[in-house]
Amino acid sequence: METRHLKAFITTVELSSFTGAARRLGISQSAISQQIMAQERQLGVKLLVRGGKGVKTTPAGEILFHYAHQIVAKVDEAQRMIAEYDEGGTGAIRIGAGGASCEHLLPPVLHEFGVRYPNSAIRVFSGHSDLTMDRLHTGDIDVGMISLPSDTAGLQTFDLGTDELVGIAPVDHPWRDLQRIPHEDFTQRPLIVYERRSSAYKLFERTMVEAGVFPKMAVELDHLGAAVGMVKSGMGISVLPRWAVRELVDRGEILARSIGRNGLFRRWALATPSDGPTSHPIKSFVNLCLDRLPPLLAV
Repeated sequence: METRHLKAFITTVELSSFTGAARRLGISQSAISQQIMAQERQLGVKLLVRGGKGVKTTPAGEILFHYAHQIVAKVDEAQRMIAEYDEGGTGAIRIGAGGASCEHLLPPVLHEFGVRYPNSAIRVFSGHSDLTMDRLHTGDIDVGMISLPSDTAGLQTFDLGTDELVGIAPVDHPWRDLQRIPHEDFTQRPLIVYERRSSAYKLFERTMVEAGVFPKMAVELDHLGAAVGMVKSGMGISVLPRWAVRELVDRGEILARSIGRNGLFRRWALATPSDGPTSHPIKSFVNLCLDRLPPLLAV
């Protein structure tokens, strides 16, 4: 029985969906179905059935699901340990972080890591904190950059400090005369929302609701550069991490202002699975992040 078939089966059961499993694994839905049918033919039993609330396991499927986790985890662990036995950095490291972090925070860290460990293969998985947490729990990544608070049960975390979310607008916007943006001012401007499922937007939304303010959403998108471009063109305002727009602000292309009387801040951490061995490259990457990321976040 192939490991990739077991991973397809596990993911389908966890998400109760062939479509969801295909999306997470980055393959077609037909490929997922074919892999599971191949397992059913090999075992001679039906493993999954479609129900009113999605895909469910049969009794045989429930037994396989129990053991499949252990099998895949041990195979992955063996492969990593074999690949990473050389403390000089031979092996692979899988990293998860948000799209903005991958674009603005990780590149200098990854460059320095690559110089130190040229034999290590680096894989980066982009996604908001909740998705990064899921990938940590399922063993799809080795280390993740997450915002707090998060459910970190079963994970080891390393504090990275805080960053600030700011309101951004075109340079000729009325905010140019303000030092801080009152919460109620967000009701008067069309809001361009970047990554609605992200911790940044959830924090902003919660803060607005607590202040009795309900911003008018104009556009929702998942590309930070596109959000900034729409702000620059005058389509509306947005809320982004200060570190993600610092260079544009310094060049005078947009303006950024703190939100509310006390500002809007998030806490960040690196997370790794708390069980199982940690390779030398992963330990080195974590230490490098702890040294380099806090100053970048605090900009």
